[in-house]
Amino acid sequence: MKKITALLAIIQTLNFSISAKDKDEKKEEQKEASSAEQITDAAWSANLKKNYDEVINQTEKCIKLYEKKALKMQKSMSKPVPTGAQGLNKEAVMSKWALNSVGTCYFLQGRAYENMNKPEEALKIYRKLTNTLSFAQCWDPNGWFWKPAIAAKKRIKALESE
Repeated sequence: MKKITALLAIIQTLNFSISAKDKDEKKEEQKEASSAEQITDAAWSANLKKNYDEVINQTEKCIKLYEKKALKMQKSMSKPVPTGAQGLNKEAVMSKWALNSVGTCYFLQGRAYENMNKPEEALKIYRKLTNTLSFAQCWDPNGWFWKPAIAAKKRIKALESE
């Protein structure tokens, strides 16, 4: 009986340790998601101000910090999270925070290079986005998701026809 009681105590201790570790990992994940969102927002803000050097700085920061996670998220999927009007599946899409932030940052970076009259750089960035992070999605404040890779394909077509 004492052995069973001791064994149960060990199991409870292990469960508590695992639970605490899970909570720590979840907290770290939320912290990273918030950071990625802040960096992406800063890139959008710089884009609106036509400060394209700052767009490049912010997007590079996001890419450097979160691209590995974004690629891992992309590889774990067989298709994009389905969406529709009124933010359908918003929570599921947002759970792919690294994929979405890095994909959006690649698109913003491509636009910045275009605005800096560097079409070859823009094409390189757009192709990387379409080839590696095609499932990324970006929330539009008007209430829907759009796909940076689809927008990048349109920009590639436009640049190649110039």
